[in-house]
Amino acid sequence: MTSITAIVTRTAGDRDDSAVLMPLSDRFNATLADHYVRAGHERDALLAAANDPAVAADPQRLYELQVRLEAYNKQIALSSALVSHATKGIETLVKS
Repeated sequence: MTSITAIVTRTAGDRDDSAVLMPLSDRFNATLADHYVRAGHERDALLAAANDPAVAADPQRLYELQVRLEAYNKQIALSSALVSHATKGIETLVKS
């Protein structure tokens, strides 16, 4: 199942409880960067599991790997589609 992560209002650099003004674009960029880093770690874990002979020998673990791989593929496809639509929107604005 795909989960949607909320954009956090605080950044890693925040040291106190006071509200810090930050442009939405910076928050969006930081969230996307975090998402892609986590996706990279998930990809590495999937590749490691796929190359593990113990996973290939166990049908239950193989099924779990396939489910994780499907979720990863959906996550990357959705991210790609969102970036594509955003890029097209920006191109349209720039041409105007």
